[in-house]
Amino acid sequence: MSRRTKILIALGLVLILTALGIVLYFFFRPTPLPSGGDGEFPPPGEELPPTTEPPTILPPSSSGAFEPILRQLSKVPVAGAVLGTKSGEAIVRYQERSVGNVYEIGAAGDEEIRLTNTTVSKVYEALWSKSGTALVSRYVREGGETIESFSAEIKPSATEGDGQLLGTFLPRGLPDMTVSPAGNSLFYLQEESDGIGGIRSDLAGGNRVKLWGSPMKEWLVSWPSENKILLLSKPSAFADGMLLLLDPIQGGTSILLRGIPGLTALMSPVKTEILYSASPDSTLSLHLFNNANGQPRDLSVTTFPEKCAFAKSGDRVYCGVPKVIPQGSYPDSWYQGVIPFTDEVWSITLSSGTTERISDISGKRGSPIDLVRPMVSSDEKFLVFIDKGSETLWSLQMKE
Repeated sequence: MSRRTKILIALGLVLILTALGIVLYFFFRPTPLPSGGDGEFPPPGEELPPTTEPPTILPPSSSGAFEPILRQLSKVPVAGAVLGTKSGEAIVRYQERSVGNVYEIGAAGDEEIRLTNTTVSKVYEALWSKSGTALVSRYVREGGETIESFSAEIKPSATEGDGQLLGTFLPRGLPDMTVSPAGNSLFYLQEESDGIGGIRSDLAGGNRVKLWGSPMKEWLVSWPSENKILLLSKPSAFADGMLLLLDPIQGGTSILLRGIPGLTALMSPVKTEILYSASPDSTLSLHLFNNANGQPRDLSVTTFPEKCAFAKSGDRVYCGVPKVIPQGSYPDSWYQGVIPFTDEVWSITLSSGTTERISDISGKRGSPIDLVRPMVSSDEKFLVFIDKGSETLWSLQMKE
């Protein structure tokens, strides 16, 4: 091999090795990190695409608590009702306002039947005996102004037809009356030349005994327990009220409460507590008065005693409680319908003062319920009441 050939081969090898070194340098050199330290989130517009897997949704927790059930028991206005039992089931009897027919229906809203078809037109108040077999229908005759009171018993039909209301008329123009807890006696007010008298009689108006009299004519009466009749001066925001206790046998009276503006009251059938409301300066407040020790106590809910009913134990009351109470002349503005209420149902344990919201009955109905004349079953399963606005009958099942 000539010298010239050897030189050319050597130059070729050098060029090949140089080219190979350059390629290896750029291919294997480390790539520098972007500026900014440990890295950065993608800039706006370059976010990572969302995952296609749906998010995990946990099932809602459930405490297993019973949800109260609201039921409408009558489609027409009612004059009054009584709550009792039949074969262990809660039963309601009521008298409709328009023609006075009497019906029976389960508190759970089942098996309604008509018991009577005796026409008693435009009954505005029906006062029932505890047994549900007798009542006093109070109404004003067509074209008249005098209050009529018809005391009657339900007489079932001898056949399969409707029964009848058979009874007698009590004295005319009685401004107020009440039925004894046992359901066998009446106490009513009757105007006299020098004021008003309080009369006790049997359901038919016989065996009359005058127990009490007053020169002041505006009173309301109730009979919470067999040995206690209450006389309440007619409530008004513009007058201080008075509550009297009357002995149904001897006729003696004592003052329970006095000097309270807008006073309304409800006494426990089994204890000495009195639930009462006061309305000073266009406001409303609810209180508990213990007649045994003479001590009043404020309660944390605000409502009228007329919206409450005592449970059998006497330690708990169930009340319709307005969601909002605007300023007004109470109870006048409510009595007259100037200010209606949208109620919930609450319970109050009197010994401890604790309260519990049972149900938003107005929310369940979808329109306001202004609860009045409530009754609670002995097992506290049902609360039966009338809606003041529509005068229809309702029940709230509070437990299974």
